[in-house]
Order: sequence, then C-alpha cells, then structure tokens
Amino acid sequence: MIVLLGAVALGRTALCVLLVIGYGLGMAATLTLAGLLLVRLRDRISARAAGRASAKQKTLGRMGPAATAALVLLVGIGLAARAATGV
Repeated sequence: MIVLLGAVALGRTALCVLLVIGYGLGMAATLTLAGLLLVRLRDRISARAAGRASAKQKTLGRMGPAATAALVLLVGIGLAARAATGV
C-alpha cells in the first residue's frame, strides 16, 4: 500500500501497478511452495510415526487444524470488533 501511494504521489502509477503485481505474484509463489513443502513433510512424518504415536498425540493431530482455524477466526473477530468500536 505504501508503494502504491508513494508512486501515485510521484506520478508513476504504471510502475507502481507493475511493482504491486510483481510483489503479489512473488508472495503467492512463496506461500504456495511453503504450503507444498509442509504437506510433503507432514506426509513423511506421519508415515514414520504412525505406529509410535500415543492416543493423546493422535487426538492432538486430528484436532490441531481445527483448533488453529478457530484461533485465527477468534483473533480476526477480535480485531474487527476492536476496529468497529474505535479502540
């Protein structure tokens, strides 16, 4: 956003648009590769530890993604409420 506003103020809007698009594509590629790497690592780790995991670890492994999603949702709701009240 700072790059966009700075370039518009300098009158170089076309360059700014290219920079923002390049930044977005680079970020998307980085996040995609990180996600694919984590999926591969998860599969390898779960294949090795399938027989050795305790019942507590298996339960935590099943509930982990849902708990993380709930935490992100709660933080988002909290931030939105804070912004709405102007605090």
